[in-house]
Amino acid sequence: MKKLLVLTTITTTLSMADIVGGELNLGFYTHAPSGTANYEGDTINIEDDLKWGDESDMFIKAYLEHPLPIVPNIKLGYSNFGHSGSGTVDSSFRWGDLSLLSSNNVQSNFDMQMYDITFYYEILDNWLNADIGLNIKYLDGTVDVTSKNQLTGFTESESNSFSLPIPMAYAKFRFDFPTTDISFQTEGNYISYDGHSLYDLEAGVRYTFAMGLGLEAGYKSLKLKIDDIDDFSMDTDFSGVYGKAVWDF
Repeated sequence: MKKLLVLTTITTTLSMADIVGGELNLGFYTHAPSGTANYEGDTINIEDDLKWGDESDMFIKAYLEHPLPIVPNIKLGYSNFGHSGSGTVDSSFRWGDLSLLSSNNVQSNFDMQMYDITFYYEILDNWLNADIGLNIKYLDGTVDVTSKNQLTGFTESESNSFSLPIPMAYAKFRFDFPTTDISFQTEGNYISYDGHSLYDLEAGVRYTFAMGLGLEAGYKSLKLKIDDIDDFSMDTDFSGVYGKAVWDF
């Protein structure tokens, strides 16, 4: 009887190993900023006043799928996100305790970490793949602004940070072109509530080589609207192209 139980356990484990699968992604993306921000002062333009320009950052994703009923699949993600800029103030504005006068030099830095955990169900799994679920995104960001008077050399700095978890709706669709190794994929998260709004979308084309290894390229967009979190607000859009290496196992 014990031998039968052991044999059954081993057989079940090997069978599960053939069914359990997942995917790993490692990518880089560019993001061009547009929009406004406010910290205990004036609402300013992030390009014209904080001098933010295009940047590139990395992201990673890991998916784990299993055959267990009711229990959702899991996706984990991490994105590093930042912008910085420097230049001469064109129009005077206030940022926290700083009063940046026209002709002052301004230096700014925005650094944000985005952590994702997603619980999802696979509702289609053939030439058309579809997943739906719930994403929880945690944002942890810091904005540093420094003002320097060009005449006196006097320098002042202001730093503020924010953090918040955001529950979001999640969906992913992938279309496999018949008789080819090419597929089209779109994936995204979305939420809008209580003055806040956020979406994180990407769409791209993938080519798969042998053993599930492949490359994907496309377009990625992030909308970040935060309304008065720790006296900080922003209504911004970031978008640009991305490329990533994938392993579908």
